[in-house]
Amino acid sequence: MVNSSPQTQVYCTRPSCDSPTNIVPEEFLAPGSRRFCSCCGMPLILGERFVTLRLLVPHEEQGGFGRTFLGQDLSFPHRPPRVIKQLYPQIPHGRLRHIPSDLEHIQELFKREARILSEFKHPQIPRAWAYFVAEVPPDLRNLSAQTSNHQSFFYLVQDYIEGQNLAQELQQHGNFSGRDVINLLQQILPVLDYIHNFRTKDFEGVLHRDIKPSNIMRSHQENNDGRNLYLIDFGAVKQVVVKGVPVDSSCVLGTPHFASPEQVAGRQISAASDLYSLAASCVCLLTGKNPAALRSEDSWDWRQHASVNENLADILDKMLLWEQRERYQSAREVLEALSAISALSVTPVVPSFPTLPPTKRTLPPPPPPSIWQKLRPIPKRWSWLSFSFLALLAIASTIIVFLTRKPGQIPLGSVNKLSLKAENFSRGENALIADAQGFSASECKTAYDSKQKGMEAFANASSPEAFRISEEAFKAAIELFKKVAVRNRCEVDPETWIYYYNSKAAQTTSASRIPTIAVVIPSASEDRGIAREILRGVAQVQHEQYHRGASTLQILIAKEDSNNIKEVKQVAKQISENNIPGELKYFKGSDILGVIGRYTSRNIWEAGKIYGDKQLVLIAPTSTAIRNPNIFGEGALNPHVFRTASNDSTAASDLADYMWKSNARKSLIVFEDGDPYSKSLKKKFEDNLISKGTKLQDILNCDLTSYKPEICIQLARNENVHALMLAPGPRTLKQALEIAKLNSKLGNQKVQLLAGDVLYNKQTLDDLGQTADGIVVAVSSHISLVGANTHFHQSAKELWATQKVSWRTLTAYDAAQAFVAALTKVRLQGKNNPSRQDIYERLKDPTFSAPSSTTVNVEFNREHDRKIVKGIGVLVQAKNSPKPNPNANNNSSDEYGFTLLEIPERNNPK
Repeated sequence: MVNSSPQTQVYCTRPSCDSPTNIVPEEFLAPGSRRFCSCCGMPLILGERFVTLRLLVPHEEQGGFGRTFLGQDLSFPHRPPRVIKQLYPQIPHGRLRHIPSDLEHIQELFKREARILSEFKHPQIPRAWAYFVAEVPPDLRNLSAQTSNHQSFFYLVQDYIEGQNLAQELQQHGNFSGRDVINLLQQILPVLDYIHNFRTKDFEGVLHRDIKPSNIMRSHQENNDGRNLYLIDFGAVKQVVVKGVPVDSSCVLGTPHFASPEQVAGRQISAASDLYSLAASCVCLLTGKNPAALRSEDSWDWRQHASVNENLADILDKMLLWEQRERYQSAREVLEALSAISALSVTPVVPSFPTLPPTKRTLPPPPPPSIWQKLRPIPKRWSWLSFSFLALLAIASTIIVFLTRKPGQIPLGSVNKLSLKAENFSRGENALIADAQGFSASECKTAYDSKQKGMEAFANASSPEAFRISEEAFKAAIELFKKVAVRNRCEVDPETWIYYYNSKAAQTTSASRIPTIAVVIPSASEDRGIAREILRGVAQVQHEQYHRGASTLQILIAKEDSNNIKEVKQVAKQISENNIPGELKYFKGSDILGVIGRYTSRNIWEAGKIYGDKQLVLIAPTSTAIRNPNIFGEGALNPHVFRTASNDSTAASDLADYMWKSNARKSLIVFEDGDPYSKSLKKKFEDNLISKGTKLQDILNCDLTSYKPEICIQLARNENVHALMLAPGPRTLKQALEIAKLNSKLGNQKVQLLAGDVLYNKQTLDDLGQTADGIVVAVSSHISLVGANTHFHQSAKELWATQKVSWRTLTAYDAAQAFVAALTKVRLQGKNNPSRQDIYERLKDPTFSAPSSTTVNVEFNREHDRKIVKGIGVLVQAKNSPKPNPNANNNSSDEYGFTLLEIPERNNPK
């Protein structure tokens, strides 16, 4: 009887097999099945789930270290295609075996490639699914000539990209255009930027080493707008020359025609070496010629063979310079140069998720055309006259504006220059935090009017007696604030409290010698809540110090635009140099001994360098990105930066533990590429899940800089994820909140939302409303950890008419208490005029400890981050129904309605 069951052709991977093709019935192909080659006895199912169908690269094109197959993954019902790479070091003729150390080195490099690819999470790099070693019996045909020892083969399994490589496209369709090459550069340079700046405990940047047209794949998508370029073949074994293996077989130098001079010579290579190979590939595609035919000695002659924009040609030539140091040093530099070619601007192709099936993939619409693409060309006969007229009109307009401007008005053309004024700094003379919005009580307006009078008196005071006037005005404002705050018709302004105690301090005979601490707050109106939270913590320490009869701190408040790195650096420079614009003469001799700053993780590295150069300690109560080693290229955080909040490693561990205990295994991480906080939290969350046993394919990513919220939700639905991890940066917070809204509309399909502390704010609950319920957020602390009879609880009630404050108030309070404790220790040593270095020495002392808002004292580890003990780093949950009452007696929720969910255990609990 003829067997009519379906059959599949399976390929044997034993290199010595003479008849590798096997015909296997379908019913015998299942994960864990035991099927063997009919010729040599080699197992046909690899790693208990993969089968090979054919050689993907012909024998004559295979490298000297391995072979590449097209295979299938049997663990999925639809058997998705996979690329299966086998480590196969060829033995040179006449040599019985490689030296053991050679083979071990090759195997180690192959493992290294697998580790690197398993950690890469980039949509244009094929994902690594598995790496395994197959121990197999000897070839059945040669048992008499071999020992009974088993053989070892090494395999790496990756995504299969269906399409053509660029070498094939060149052969089939002819030379590329300049526009095609710009499109290529715009897609591949971000991939190189990713791998060159890839940092883990094992890797300090990764170089590709073999960029050429055949290693750039273009996948074919049903949607033409979704065509994508992939960088393939990260063969780490190309880094070593194996004794006895010919160079042209081992490919240790990459592909010589595309390799940089230093790579060919065996010298040290860098990111500029990969950029050289990329440019050589572009020249090949533009001309259709082998790079060797276009290069002589140390110069290139390719322009005459291609019709290309001069600016693009200049960029490629710089990438191809002989000396490494003369080329672009990073992919970002090339991208910046490309952005200047406005006439050839190309709408970048938005990469698609390799995990989305083509029939379900929906790509976001392309961005609108630039203004240069909208403008119609000017007829040649009018071009000279038109531009001459425009030039004359511009000159005339400039002259008119210059002649008619008022005295002191900023001249035309200087509006982009950074000019920080006295209005950016204040001890009591300016209002740097915006008035509270949404309160219509007349008493609230009267309170702000009284504050204004206090500021005017403070600005004009020149003697201790004069500061009593400002003190009285600020006190009157505070009483009005507290009166209406009890009825929830206004809130107590923390800046007014600080100015009140600054006025008191100014009345002492040694006001100029009172220690000054600068507090930096964000200036954006949407960050008013964060500014208020930080100032609350600092004001409470001033309040407690005064009532203990201790020396009062003088607080200098500074504001900055957190999205303007130039302004961030300028503010840091002026504070560190004690050069405050508009500083009142009365405080000229007061030295700034420390800074408390709401620096985002994006900016703290730059600000920390500036403060560190002037030996000025910065204590950051809100920055949480991984400190050292830093994986984003900024280098280690300056040791003069201390932090009182728990870091992202703690937050990620707590969220991963919560997810694991909830029996959730598959997750989608929503993040913002380029933001240190976001990438830091994402990376640590992934690491924690993997350490618990989560499979790589069960951790999905959605980059908010490339994809719309609808795409992220679609991916979550298609892949049936169990948890959505929201880890946006500040700039993509709105998109993350939109994802939370879309998730709430999924009904029974909605998943658990986890989030980093950037989602902890009033905006989250105001924007989401009832849909915010249930979001689990990792933060540093919670008001319910504060005892009912502590100094913090009592002063919070007295100052704000409520004890329900945020975690940022707690960590800002802890930062100010750390400075107070350091100052106290210095004075106890007999130094009445402490220096910046004195403060630094006390804070970095391993025995340093300061009282905190909770029962857990402020202590720093050797990296100057907060010691992580039980009570530092907690999980809270949003509860927005009903809206929390800030004056309620229960202490279960904070001012925004987040309740304490869990206090994770630590290795050294307190």
